[in-house]
Amino acid sequence: MLNLKKLFYGLIVFFIVLISAVGFAANSSFVIKKAADAFAPEYNISYDDISGNIFTGITVKGLKYDDKILSEKIKFSWNPSKLLYKRVVINALTIEGLDVNVTKALIDSFPSDDSSASEPLPVVIIVDEVHLDVAPFAEEGISFSKTVLDAKDIMYANDTLDIKDLTLQIDTNLTNISYEGNIKNNKLLGTILVQPKEALYKRYQLPIRKDAIGDISIDVDISETYVKADIQVNAKQVLLVDKENNSTDLNTSKAFNIDIDMLTSHVEYGIKDATLLAVSEMSISTPYAKNISITNKFIMDKNISYEGDVKSDKLIGIDAKMLRPLNNLNIQYSGDLKSIKADIASEGLKGSFVSLDFKKGHFHIETKKTIVLDKILELPGELNGTKVNAVIDIPLDFAQIVPIQARAKITSNITNLDVEVMYEEKLQAKITSILPKESLLKNFDEKIKWAAINPLVLDVELDENDAVIKLKSKELSAHVTYLLQSGTIDGTIKLAGLATDIRGVFDERLMIKTNISSMKALLSSIKSLYTVEDLPPLDGTLNASIEILKLEQINLSLSSPQIIYQSDHKTANSIDNFNLVISANKSQVQLKSYTLTYAEMKLFSTKPSIINMKDDVIDIAPLWINDQLKVVGKYNTKTRKGEIATDANKLHIVHEMIELDSAVNIKTVLDEDKTAITGKVILLGGKVHYDLSTKSYPSDSDIIIVQDITQDGTSPFMDNLSMNIDVTTKEPLIYKEGPIDIKANAHVSIHKAEQADILVLGEVTLLKDGSYTFEGKKFVLDESKIYFTGNPNKPILDIRVKYKSLNHLITIGISGTPTAPNIIFSSIPSLKKEQILSIILFDSEDGAGTNSGDDMMKMMGGAMAKSALADMGIKLDHLAIGADGSVEVGKKLTDKITFIYVNDDIPQVRVKYQHNSRVDSVISTDEISQAYDIVYKRDFKTDEISIFKNKD
Repeated sequence: MLNLKKLFYGLIVFFIVLISAVGFAANSSFVIKKAADAFAPEYNISYDDISGNIFTGITVKGLKYDDKILSEKIKFSWNPSKLLYKRVVINALTIEGLDVNVTKALIDSFPSDDSSASEPLPVVIIVDEVHLDVAPFAEEGISFSKTVLDAKDIMYANDTLDIKDLTLQIDTNLTNISYEGNIKNNKLLGTILVQPKEALYKRYQLPIRKDAIGDISIDVDISETYVKADIQVNAKQVLLVDKENNSTDLNTSKAFNIDIDMLTSHVEYGIKDATLLAVSEMSISTPYAKNISITNKFIMDKNISYEGDVKSDKLIGIDAKMLRPLNNLNIQYSGDLKSIKADIASEGLKGSFVSLDFKKGHFHIETKKTIVLDKILELPGELNGTKVNAVIDIPLDFAQIVPIQARAKITSNITNLDVEVMYEEKLQAKITSILPKESLLKNFDEKIKWAAINPLVLDVELDENDAVIKLKSKELSAHVTYLLQSGTIDGTIKLAGLATDIRGVFDERLMIKTNISSMKALLSSIKSLYTVEDLPPLDGTLNASIEILKLEQINLSLSSPQIIYQSDHKTANSIDNFNLVISANKSQVQLKSYTLTYAEMKLFSTKPSIINMKDDVIDIAPLWINDQLKVVGKYNTKTRKGEIATDANKLHIVHEMIELDSAVNIKTVLDEDKTAITGKVILLGGKVHYDLSTKSYPSDSDIIIVQDITQDGTSPFMDNLSMNIDVTTKEPLIYKEGPIDIKANAHVSIHKAEQADILVLGEVTLLKDGSYTFEGKKFVLDESKIYFTGNPNKPILDIRVKYKSLNHLITIGISGTPTAPNIIFSSIPSLKKEQILSIILFDSEDGAGTNSGDDMMKMMGGAMAKSALADMGIKLDHLAIGADGSVEVGKKLTDKITFIYVNDDIPQVRVKYQHNSRVDSVISTDEISQAYDIVYKRDFKTDEISIFKNKD
């Protein structure tokens, strides 16, 4: 304002002096030019041309200062007659193309004091209209494209300036500024309108959305002694949201943003005493809090001081219970150039920030009272009652901002956390977790061995290039490096002896590899972390690799030369040459290939098996077994209903027990918890390699073996399973193994109703001319049957075997069950049983005369029958055949105790205890007597001593 005043005074002086010098003596352009030529050089002013006269007005073109263009054109018209009344009345003053830099030089040439007071000017100056047009210019990188000043009805009298109508328009590359108002009694009143442009926010990197702020209106009141300004602003969605975060929709709540609901600010500046008072009130809203109130009072006099507060009733957008400790947040602050203090309070927290000298400060926050977590979070029932207290301290050094060190201590009845954070060239954090003695975690899962991960130490290092994470406990450790610029990750995680390596670029290709050198050792290590009672008894090695592509697809590879399953201390089953490759994305799982060998049976697939997942439906289309068996179907995970079809025209299976071709057609219907399986299997022919002599049918259900007693468990799947499968043979199965050479046809059905046991119904036909060889003798089968009437472990036998000696045709009939067989000997011509046995054993019936019939039947006959039956899968621990037709069948309970059932006219039960190789104790009982016998054995003869015998 002062510089503008100087400029106006200088121009007016120039024209008034010029006019006064010419006076009324000569009123022509020539005379005016001569006068200007004489007057202008004194002020270092020149021009290109002057035209007009003192009555019609004067036009100056190319006005210069110091030989530099000051204005391209100036028009000046006035009313000289008003000089008679000591008034200067200017009708119009128009300045076009004013050069700012030359104007600055001209203003600087004016005397420092207001020399206008000594000029012979009239007391009153009246200007009807002023127009000022400034040429485009640049200042400190800001381009001013338009600067226009217009004023009307100007009066200056007695050192008082009044302008009835004053406008100013300034357009730049950063913002447009316009002013409309007036000057009254030397006071500038009016409104300044600021219109920011996009370039303003980009130049100063302001994350502010242009359309949100809009135009800013400032009411001003300016005098020679003070400046007053009032600002009022409101704006929606102020912050510029990062487009890469997919949150460009300003109405979305996903992106954090700010609404300025109301901002008012009143500023007063005292020019003479250089004092400033600024009072501001603001109300803002965010996605997490509405109507946040902010007040601030700033005072500058001999000192600078400020005070204010920030208030928020409650946070929103997250579970209200969780945010309850932050409700009623109130931050009160005050300070000056030397110190600042802020008190922080909320429903659950209290704290402070204090700096007494702006050299050092301290931030402190802590819980007001113990926080009960289950009142603000939903916790598992075992963790209800969790109580937490926290204290955080951050000392600050403003002279040396880094390193920043902070300490947090969190105590609870779950775990105690000690947190140390330091920031210098990088951010470092160390978090130590120690479980208290009565930690609720111990009740959460008693099987977890918490001592294995107590204490747990986490170290984190973070700088602008990479992040390093280290985890350490007794049984768990990890070391992971993440390169922030490239997204490369490189790390190793060790858990219970299992090492897993992670390599690759996080969002491009990530490889996770695990090599298990001993599954047995791994399972043992798992037990050190978790109490597991039923871990599978596995051993062997396993290599696993997972490839993650662009965080969208997962490729899994598993391989092992051998995996061993130890079913008991004597029996080990193995899976050999195991390889599996699976690929999966959000909608599809593809079993690309697999192969394994179990008991010499190879299972494989070179055809890709595909499982599609869309919404709630799993679509198997198809799944292959040995490239021959096709499984297709659908299953709805929401309704838990579906159908699966399994088909094969010819499925070839090679196993250590059997080599078989079969046609399969089976349908499975799933309905919630129920499973129904129906279909048929046609055996197209094959060979059985199973050694029946290893088969042991269970003993009679009346005999209970203590060692075999196990706790019964229910299976919901088996309870709700129903089944109806027919199994038939198209070509006989061939069984040629050891002494047996037979062919068999099967026609059985496997049935099961819900809540019932599996039933096997049907028959197996042993074709005629099958044979069994014993001690070099060949026994030939007649057509025989094995009937299944329900329990597959208790078939009914109907087997007839013939042996042709030199002079006799011997027939052996076996009926009954495997655990209680009936054995009948006959011959043509007719012989006694001991003679038949003698022919079978000694190739002569003469043996019957030199050996006791009873002895031979019990000892030799029993031994022969046991061996023959065992070869055919009927395995007994004790079998003796009496001359009178009685049969003894026994089952060993232990190595020394044998349970014997005697099938005689009066059935009898015996328990035999073997003291040594020659002495046995025998307890026997039947319906009429009980006895205890000591039996002493010697070669081919038996001495029996009856100690006690009691007949009822």
